Amino acid sequence: MVKEIQFLKKRAQEFWEAGKRFFNEGKYNLSAFHLEQAVQLWIKYLIGLKIGDWPKTHYLSALIKELVRAWDENKFLEFYQQKELFFDSLEEAYFVSRYFPKEFTQNGVSQLIENAQEFLKLTEEITKEKFFNG
Repeated sequence: MVKEIQFLKKRAQEFWEAGKRFFNEGKYNLSAFHLEQAVQLWIKYLIGLKIGDWPKTHYLSALIKELVRAWDENKFLEFYQQKELFFDSLEEAYFVSRYFPKEFTQNGVSQLIENAQEFLKLTEEITKEKFFNG
């Protein structure tokens, strides 16, 4: 199971890099989708580290609750509650952008990147697991 868990971390980082690249190329829908995948897989990775498996859901609201339980850390829930619209937008990127004519904007995706970085850094501080290199 350890290989599968490490795979989630690697894949999350790859999606993050792709999301940033698509943003720089002006492909905002693809950027938003990849950013969502990065956050989703990172959360699953962190849950997997603690309990040896991860939830098979794509809903960030459910994943955050599992993250809080796995790490016994309410700061994750507090962040989620403060930034609920951010997480809703990420979920939209996963579900809506693939099947409906939703268009993400440069400003909107820029805010997704900013909030995602804030969340990922919070997870690094709490878990001592590095998402960002450097």
